[in-house]
Amino acid sequence: MSLLPEDFFRLLPIRRKSGVRIRIQKKQGLPFFYRRSLKRKAFFIGIFLCLAGLYTLSQFIWNIHVEGNYANSTQTILNSLDAAGIHHGSWKKRVDCSQTASYLREQFPNLTWVSAKIEGTQLVLAVKENVDGYVIEEKADDPQNLVAKKEGTVVRIITRNGIPQVLPGDTCQAGDILVKGEIPLVNDSGETYDYSYVHADADIDLETTWYYYDTFPLSHTVRTYQKAEKKTPVFQISAYRFFLGNLLPENFVESLRSMTGTADQKTEKRENGADEEVSLQQLYLTENFALPFYFGYRQKFPFEVQKETYSEHEAKEKASQNYQKFHRNLSEKGLQISENHVTIELNDTSCITKGTLRVIERAVEAQPCEMQKMSDGKETMVDEQQ
Repeated sequence: MSLLPEDFFRLLPIRRKSGVRIRIQKKQGLPFFYRRSLKRKAFFIGIFLCLAGLYTLSQFIWNIHVEGNYANSTQTILNSLDAAGIHHGSWKKRVDCSQTASYLREQFPNLTWVSAKIEGTQLVLAVKENVDGYVIEEKADDPQNLVAKKEGTVVRIITRNGIPQVLPGDTCQAGDILVKGEIPLVNDSGETYDYSYVHADADIDLETTWYYYDTFPLSHTVRTYQKAEKKTPVFQISAYRFFLGNLLPENFVESLRSMTGTADQKTEKRENGADEEVSLQQLYLTENFALPFYFGYRQKFPFEVQKETYSEHEAKEKASQNYQKFHRNLSEKGLQISENHVTIELNDTSCITKGTLRVIERAVEAQPCEMQKMSDGKETMVDEQQ
């Protein structure tokens, strides 16, 4: 029978009238537990040290979470923050969120918006990037010409502003004016009495010559992987990693992962004769209270290295793959290959791919106009920058 203290004292009149004895067999509750535990000083010291440890850990940043980044990798942003003294283990009071956001905008010009906030022991960075890449160049209203950046042949020209100086099929040299931003004003007599200056604007495609060269040795190494070694449990405290070997059962990591449900953080490293993969997971006390403790496993994949030599067919196939990769990179940049004069040559030690390409590109740049001032029928050249 269990009773509350106030109910126990209400039984005293009944006990006197009935003449029975009441024996208390067990006392439960925090006050009684405290009295019984007075001699267990180590227990209370342990509780105090645990609370003190949690409080101390809560004063530092143990996880930096970046969201909204596509062009800039998370590791690149973390490396930039590390150079500024913000990293895992930083004291929260020394992390200024507004300064951190400003610093990232300065370091990464394609970030249009950055938000930094501290949640528990996490530094959460939310960013927005320019979808077209880096900073969009604003079109100025200053007078300018469009000139060729390279020697080539005009394939297409669509002028929106200015006077075109070339037609499709014309050849040009680097620095030649393709679209002029200077427009002469003519009177009824056909005489030029003044000039109007505009910001030349046009879509111009030039067919230019590119030189391609690629070489690689015929002798190369081939790795033959053997059976992977057993997974070794790993425990990490901050930056200090401990390999537990056979101290824990092989399924310890899997069972601990199922209880935490955190995501893997894999790293790979190549040693002599083996590739090493380390998978770590961070422990959380709550959703936003990350701890500097990691668990996971290490697994090695041993291999043997053998020297081999490419056959003629294999060498040409590899050279063709390298060229196709180069071709895809040009296509991703919006360039088009119109002619291909690339050949593959083999000698005793290497395979050489070389030749020329005719590439259609927009090799055009802006150049300030030289403004002419009409005075008393005489023309005077005035540099716009003066």
